[in-house]
Amino acid sequence: MNSIAREHAESAPELDAASTEEPNMHTHTCTLPRSILSIVVGGFAASFVIVAAPTTFAQDAVVESIATPATAAVPAQIPTQIHVAIAAAEPLVQAFNEHLTILASPWMEGRLPGTRGMERAMAYMEDQFQIAGLEPAFQPSDGGAKSYRQPFSLGGKREVVEQSIVATCGENQTTLVADTDFMFTSLGKDGSAAGEIAFVGYGIEDGPDGYNSFATDHSLEGKIAMVLRFEPMDGAGNSLWSGGEGWSGRAGFAGKIAAVAKRKPAAILVVNTPGANDPRIDSLSAAGGRAMSDIPVFMVSTSAAERLVAACDGTRALMDLRKLADTPADGAPRSFDLSGSKVAVVGRSEEKPVRAENVVGVLPGRGALANEVIVIGGHLDHLGQGDFGSREAPGKLHPGADDNASGAAGVILLGDMLKKDYDALPPETPLRTVVFIGFSAEESGLNGSRYYVDHPIYPIKDTVLMMNFDMIGRIKDGRLSVTASTGAKGLKEWAEPIYAKSPLKVIQSAGRGGGSDHASFQAVGVPILFAIIADFHDDYHTSRDVVGLIDREASVQAVELWHDLALDMAKREQRFELDPNSGPMRAQPMKVRAGLRTRESEDGSGLEVVDVTKDGSADKAGILKGDKIIKWNKKDLANRAAFVEDLRTHEPGDKVQAVVLRDGEEKTVYVELQGAKDGL
Repeated sequence: MNSIAREHAESAPELDAASTEEPNMHTHTCTLPRSILSIVVGGFAASFVIVAAPTTFAQDAVVESIATPATAAVPAQIPTQIHVAIAAAEPLVQAFNEHLTILASPWMEGRLPGTRGMERAMAYMEDQFQIAGLEPAFQPSDGGAKSYRQPFSLGGKREVVEQSIVATCGENQTTLVADTDFMFTSLGKDGSAAGEIAFVGYGIEDGPDGYNSFATDHSLEGKIAMVLRFEPMDGAGNSLWSGGEGWSGRAGFAGKIAAVAKRKPAAILVVNTPGANDPRIDSLSAAGGRAMSDIPVFMVSTSAAERLVAACDGTRALMDLRKLADTPADGAPRSFDLSGSKVAVVGRSEEKPVRAENVVGVLPGRGALANEVIVIGGHLDHLGQGDFGSREAPGKLHPGADDNASGAAGVILLGDMLKKDYDALPPETPLRTVVFIGFSAEESGLNGSRYYVDHPIYPIKDTVLMMNFDMIGRIKDGRLSVTASTGAKGLKEWAEPIYAKSPLKVIQSAGRGGGSDHASFQAVGVPILFAIIADFHDDYHTSRDVVGLIDREASVQAVELWHDLALDMAKREQRFELDPNSGPMRAQPMKVRAGLRTRESEDGSGLEVVDVTKDGSADKAGILKGDKIIKWNKKDLANRAAFVEDLRTHEPGDKVQAVVLRDGEEKTVYVELQGAKDGL
């Protein structure tokens, strides 16, 4: 799922649309073979209980999967024969399990667009479309064989191709190891340089009480500036300026790099400050950093900087320099050269294009309805190694089993199910064309669905319904949240009787459904249905989103509901008439508050946060004064008008992903929007 679709999953109000059949929605009988599985996945033992022999039970009594630490004792009487339970499962459950397990396996590498793992995932989906008998959607311009792939550009990806730092101090030569001792960053530009090391403390020129890191008579021109990360701190490594809460705005990269760069050094070394009470001192990453100067900028580890100082200044250690920068004594130099030192640096990168591809299969319609289209989709991509959008640190495999291998597996199943339905129906039965899509690059901003909307196979005006799956793998207590377009006359009344026949309890959302791929269709006036788990879990966008936690049976019940809706819509004579007063461009009353004040940045790269309301939405999400919001609801923010317009689409309790730039690094936070009546 995209990071925002969760917004209504936790807070969607329950509507009583199918209240006349409420008992049907809450209880039903099932007969399943007894089997108990214990699967150790990703450090957890996940126990799956499939009820017995045959047993009749109420939906409310379904036993949920339980995650326990891998070290916990497993009762001796619990068998571990997974194959027995799989063999006893319904064929659709077996098929779903196979698709899910493959798509969320380590072999797929987290399905990040532009990687070999994503290529494998796309190849698997198109192979399944072909096996089902779906037609490839695209005719290449060279006249070759038709393809299931719809390629589009994701811009460029910066790759470092050369980086080195070599220091010579007297007879000592120190060569730093790339990616261990240092890293060339995107905070500056490519280049090479050589010069004396100039220590400039924290690189701050406008601190409290006249604090200034730069000595008046000290020139940096042509030298290699060494600047400490963060700002003056106490003996415990905490800021002296922030009142005991994190760092002040002066600790960020932008201000200090600008202050150093304007003094014309040849390159900048940003050093992880020894003793700082911040976990980032163990990381060389300046992830998401944007160029802030026209000279090379490197991140240097604490230990590497200690070696440089020890080799080039025999009288002081790096910690001594830090203490001098923390509380400079009267008359002591605030910046100075490490005499006799010479450092040569090289940093060179290349911008390599990143291409993503939607995977699209077509089930042709027939008769009078053949020219009208139903789109059934779900995003195939995820976060790779947590490269962005992760709620953990990068570097761990993010399998994305629920988000959204579950939805992608559902789309594959639906392609096979509906193709068999079409083949079984009388040839004279009028049927709409169905387009099945595994979207790419949803996590980075709905890029795949937006591209398809701009380059559809069939005219968008002929698309009568878009049905989107995003995170259907961990349905709790049978609760599935479904959002339907409120502006499509008759859609709600048509869907509710079908909801009522499902063993799932359908929680109807009154919002717009959040920022998943259906939003791209909704924005151009296509009616939508969007399904997602109604009760969110904390494993979202982490390495813990693994296959062992997926409820296969409930997921298949969601697929069967989508199947019944799609097949009925395929045969329905009328399309849904759109209410012209509910279009996506119509201004809506503001129901929520973000709890912050912003101003547009001069370069148009985002909104600068100038104030945060205490205990408001932004404050509780961890947004700080001085942050820059560069993405909101998976969209770039160039102006406040776009921000306000998006806020108009939300309900109190919605959760929205925001990407903020802080200290030169991008951080992903999740903002739970409070109601406007709260005055926040």
